[in-house]
Amino acid sequence: MSHNIWLAASDGDLEAVKKFIEEKGVSVDAQDEFGYSALHAAASYGHKDLIQYLLEKGADVNIQDPEGDSPLFVCETVDIAEMLVKAGADAKHVNENEMTAAENAEEEEWTEVAYYLRELTGVPHPEEDVDDLEDDMSHLLVDDDEKKEDDEDKDANADESDDKEEFKNRIEAIMKATEADGVNRDLELQAVVSEMLAAAGPDAAAALSKEIQAQANK
Repeated sequence: MSHNIWLAASDGDLEAVKKFIEEKGVSVDAQDEFGYSALHAAASYGHKDLIQYLLEKGADVNIQDPEGDSPLFVCETVDIAEMLVKAGADAKHVNENEMTAAENAEEEEWTEVAYYLRELTGVPHPEEDVDDLEDDMSHLLVDDDEKKEDDEDKDANADESDDKEEFKNRIEAIMKATEADGVNRDLELQAVVSEMLAAAGPDAAAALSKEIQAQANK
């Protein structure tokens, strides 16, 4: 038998946990030196029966360790996260590092958990950072100096430069708005890119389409 309730919970030893709580009088919300409760441990290792027992015994589903992490922050699978949410876990809680459980899951690469929690809370899924998006599209917005040097094409290049500057300004405005309020504006960006392709002409549009697809597949 484990020598404390937290090890027993980590091991999924339901009988041992019951003895600690029901016979030895250990609080269901007792925390170890690191602030971990039995519910933290059970959630971390995905022990459903044990989680259910602890919840039935009145375990605080939103109990926090010193860093502000509740048991929801250690869930590695969606089914465990769902159990805690149904029991009242606060999916919008922010820890001491100013992260939600969804953001923590993303950092830990628990992708399905992160997706579930973002869908649950209505928080937009993370898109490419504004800077990354600007970098990815920058090659579509840079003027062709070699064409500018060609006297025969000078007027055409001037018009092309003006068009690109207009598209650049529109894209930057969309990205700044997204950075300011966090609203997903992918459709607006896609519309601008479509206009760029149409304005570029058939040959250039085909080349730009290939570049955009290559960027999307990275």
